[in-house]
Amino acid sequence: MELRRRRKIDFKRVIGAFLFITLILSIIYIIFRMSMAPSETSDLVTTKVKSDYALMLLQCVLGIFVMMIPSIVEKKKSIDIPDPIEIIYFIFLYCAIYLGEVHNFYYLIPYWDSILHAFSGAVLGVF
Repeated sequence: MELRRRRKIDFKRVIGAFLFITLILSIIYIIFRMSMAPSETSDLVTTKVKSDYALMLLQCVLGIFVMMIPSIVEKKKSIDIPDPIEIIYFIFLYCAIYLGEVHNFYYLIPYWDSILHAFSGAVLGVF
C-alpha cells in the first residue's frame, strides 16, 4: 500500500501570488480605464480623470516592487523573516493598495486609513 504524502500548502507563496496577480490585473485595468478617462472633470459630475488613474497605476507598480522587499532582505542580509510576518505584510499591501486605492475604500469606509495605520503599527510592534 502506497502512502500518499500530503503537500503542505505554502500560504506565503499563495498569498504572494494572489497579490501579484491582483496588482498585475489592476495595472491592465487601470491602463484601459486611463485611455478612456477625460483629462479634466466637469463641475457637475464627479468622475475619475487621467491623473487619478495615473496615481493608481503608480501605486500598483510600486506595490509590486514593495512586495519583493522581504525576499530581497532575506537574500542580501541573510535575515530570516518569519512566514506569518510576510503573510501579514502581503495582506496589509492588499488592503492598502488594492482595496484602498483601486476600490476606493479610503473614501467609502470611514477611518480606513486609521485602521491600516493601527494594523501596521501592531505588526511592526510584533516584528
